[in-house]
Amino acid sequence: MTRRRWVLLGVVAALIAVVVLLRGTAGNDSPEHSSASDAGNGTSALRYYAQALGHNTGTVEGEFDLPSSPALLFIFSPTTGFSSAEAQRLNGWLSSGNVVVYAAEANRVDPQLDQQFGLHRSRGNVEASARAAAPLFGGVGSLSGASQAPSFNPSASQVPLFRNQKADVLAVGSTVGAGQLIVLSDPLVLCNSYLKLADNGRFAADLIAMAPNGGPVLFDEFHHGQMAGAAPPETAWIGTAWGAALVLTVVILFVGLAMRGRAFGPPIALRQRADRSTAEYAAAVGSLLHRTGARRVTLDTLLSATRRAVAERVGLGGGTPRGQLLEAIAQRSPADAAELSRAEAGLPAAATSEATVLEMARRLHDLAYPMSSANNQKESA
Repeated sequence: MTRRRWVLLGVVAALIAVVVLLRGTAGNDSPEHSSASDAGNGTSALRYYAQALGHNTGTVEGEFDLPSSPALLFIFSPTTGFSSAEAQRLNGWLSSGNVVVYAAEANRVDPQLDQQFGLHRSRGNVEASARAAAPLFGGVGSLSGASQAPSFNPSASQVPLFRNQKADVLAVGSTVGAGQLIVLSDPLVLCNSYLKLADNGRFAADLIAMAPNGGPVLFDEFHHGQMAGAAPPETAWIGTAWGAALVLTVVILFVGLAMRGRAFGPPIALRQRADRSTAEYAAAVGSLLHRTGARRVTLDTLLSATRRAVAERVGLGGGTPRGQLLEAIAQRSPADAAELSRAEAGLPAAATSEATVLEMARRLHDLAYPMSSANNQKESA
């Protein structure tokens, strides 16, 4: 291998390493806290935690369709805003006896949800180390997540759940119809790398236990961009670090082969297609009929061809109906019609052996082409 090729391979390897590093860095972050992400700020561990506690888990994606059976729904930092109709649909679903846990940072707050549920947040951030405002969650004394988060100004119907040392409210709960709503200003307390801190894990377990009737625990991925028409999971590997590197490798190799590709030999011109005779077609059909042992089919085919040849010889056109063909021939050539009738009556007996088929074929040929048969007899004489 020449030095130039070694240099080319080195450049390709360097490009792949750069792509892996760049994509790998991006892949270790999930600012929307996706339940499919194993990043430190993802929530895949929360989903596995719910499964370990005996709950079925799932996602809301493709369409924002909420289940008819009782369930708990986690909504983390929507990247695609709720529409007014979706917020009202969620409110109706919540009022029917379900549970919603809504957690979003200041820059991911959904205005439609805040308006729908009457949430009022401070404009600035406060210290986010949270302590239980009341013993509503068993064994949960404090939570640890982000250093700063916005606080709530709870209404009379909203119960403060956690406060910081300055009594700023960091989480509220409220009853919506027959359902329960929990809202957090710091979603990190439920994320992968934070569940082991303070009492975060116990708090997550208490939230999961709120699932009505032990129902499923769902995660809203629809508002993380997992809508109908988005990239299917079969091609999701392209967005991974190694997937992007593999695609880049294929592109580089394709371009290299296209630029440096060489033929395996001189081009071979295609042979011109020669005209095929009708005799070749007849021989092929005859061979096929012979190999399949279709004697009666062969005789029927020959009889039909003989009728057409006799009809043309006595001046009948191709438009004469098949059922009337023998009658029309009889009007113009009674002898030929009588011979055709005798040949048709003898077909069953002629189909018993190869010799009788050949004899009937000669008889039909003589009937169809009498002049040719007469000439052959003269030449033989």
